[in-house]
Amino acid sequence: MSALPTRHRRALCLNLCLTMVLCGCTTARTDLAQVRALAAGTDALSAFSELSQRHVDSYQRARPYLSPAEDARERLLDTQRHAAQADVARLAQAVRLYLQALGRLAQADAYEVQPELASAGAAIRAWPGSGIDDRHVSAYTLLLQQLARLGGAANQQAHLAQVLHDGDAPLQALLAALDSLLLLYDKSGDNERDMVLGLLDVEIAYADTPQQRLLAVLAKNMQQSKTEEYRLLGLRHTLTRRQLAALGREHTHLAATLTTTEARWTDQ
Repeated sequence: MSALPTRHRRALCLNLCLTMVLCGCTTARTDLAQVRALAAGTDALSAFSELSQRHVDSYQRARPYLSPAEDARERLLDTQRHAAQADVARLAQAVRLYLQALGRLAQADAYEVQPELASAGAAIRAWPGSGIDDRHVSAYTLLLQQLARLGGAANQQAHLAQVLHDGDAPLQALLAALDSLLLLYDKSGDNERDMVLGLLDVEIAYADTPQQRLLAVLAKNMQQSKTEEYRLLGLRHTLTRRQLAALGREHTHLAATLTTTEARWTDQ
């Protein structure tokens, strides 16, 4: 390369720099797509919010089926549920906002500087006597090199790796909190099921006169409907817990993968 004229060496250096940036962008696409997929996977959070709201509404739903003693206990629990609900919602919202931010950081064009580089055009030459000398050519080349370093997959990879690494522990803690809440919701749902179906069992058993025949039929239909409702609710609690656990595992995996990839690029 030393045999080339100075301006040709500078032009070649700039072209090599741009080539490395573009190659790096191609290499990172798979990782970026995985991060975007993680960020878009908020179905479990939506399900959690719905199950949380159902939990808050437990008293109003179960009230017609409660004995006086059960009613007093459930009214106290209802007050506690409503008092805690704002903070419960903030936990889930924090996870959602974090994932949304990750998605924006992982956008394919978030660190794209190719349009600016393309607008700069080809390397320039010195024009002695016309105001452009080798010093200006060198400054032009160095400035575009700095622009190339500002963007590209390497910087995006490094930034995402740092965010994922630093965010993994608090994210896992919040997901664990949501999991514990779902366990609570599941237990509360079982208690509600036992109260509601228990009362229906008693009422159906005593509705054995001809005058109460229609009432018994309606109660049996309600009993079947409620049994299926609570069965599906339990399955939904289980599914949502599994989805949140999968979200946590994928985040940890991406944190490790991007950190390893970023370190490999840094070594180069």
